[in-house]
Amino acid sequence: MFNLEYSNISLSLLIRILLPIGIVAVVVGLYFAIFGNSDKTKKITKITLASFIAFLLLFRFCFWIFRAIEISGGYSFSFFLMSLGINGNYAITTLLMYVAMIALYVSAFSKNNNLILDFCKHTLLGIGFPFGIIQLFRLDLIVNTIDNVYHVLNIISILFTILLLFIPVYFLKIGELRPRLSKFWLAISGYTIFASLCMTLSIVTRNGNIAEMTYATSLRQLGIEINFPWHLLITVPAFLIICFIVYYIVTYAYKKITHDPVTLEYRHRNEFFDLYSFATKSLCSMQGLLLLIILGTITRNPMGTLWGLFCLIPLIMTVFCVWTAYEMEEQAELDDESVFDKGNKTAQKIITTSLIGNLIFGAVVAKQIKNERESIIERKAREEKRKQRELQKQKENIDEN
Repeated sequence: MFNLEYSNISLSLLIRILLPIGIVAVVVGLYFAIFGNSDKTKKITKITLASFIAFLLLFRFCFWIFRAIEISGGYSFSFFLMSLGINGNYAITTLLMYVAMIALYVSAFSKNNNLILDFCKHTLLGIGFPFGIIQLFRLDLIVNTIDNVYHVLNIISILFTILLLFIPVYFLKIGELRPRLSKFWLAISGYTIFASLCMTLSIVTRNGNIAEMTYATSLRQLGIEINFPWHLLITVPAFLIICFIVYYIVTYAYKKITHDPVTLEYRHRNEFFDLYSFATKSLCSMQGLLLLIILGTITRNPMGTLWGLFCLIPLIMTVFCVWTAYEMEEQAELDDESVFDKGNKTAQKIITTSLIGNLIFGAVVAKQIKNERESIIERKAREEKRKQRELQKQKENIDEN
């Protein structure tokens, strides 16, 4: 039923039209079928969805291992990568499924929102949902094969696409995800992490092209031939622009449907951490992807090279930048000047994570925290002197009277 050979154009066209319609219908059906706002119902639903994803991932792993034994009589590195779901164009889908599974399990057993949940949910909405929409028009199906057993993977790909679209919508429905344009940087950070993993595997193994981001299939179909990794200068911005447009539409629709007003109420925040939090988010959104292109250019080797492990550097930097920004956001909300005290553990943690996230930026943060501490000490000294002068004047006035 998934035979899309050119000899059967009508069937091919029919499948490409009906599959997206069917997937959207299933997602809408699930949205209205799954109801219940009690904590118990939500917990059961999350565990069920997460367990279903785990089952699909495990089933695909076992499928590839059994096929490797049947076809070659043993394992091969190629089949091992395929069994993990990180070889081919469905690498990003697999990584997003792991993120979805983590988000569902963690939110099922944790009542409080945290960095991991915030990161996973906004990555699913900002990257997973748009990617699922793209998948509607270009499903990762195995075509032109005489082995019908492989069509089980086509079914799994379709189920993954349904989950990519449904899970972010489900989090929106139960009110555990509130889209904000100010949160889109988390999605970009997630994309950078996925890109780092995929490019590392692509360069180290060269056992096949790992994911769309390292193999410009779309450009080649348009007749545009750009060598790796320079096509990333086109594909990455284009994909992120699509993601931002979708995220903006979802955010706008969410505010209209839920009547969620934009709060203009002024809340005093620590300006220092507000400023450096914004700078850290900007670094998260730019430096990782730029470093990947540079590292990909330096380490590229068609036969495979361990130098590709350097592509993990942007991943580590991005993770620590996300952590730093999260800590700065908390401090901005607390607006507690004691964080600038000498030897303060929170300030030391922020300096350490910012140094790992970006050495130059971290050094600037450390210097500015020191400057802020000295400025606060000087201000307090001036205030103390002013109070002393006022007390002295009051004393003199009393003596005169």
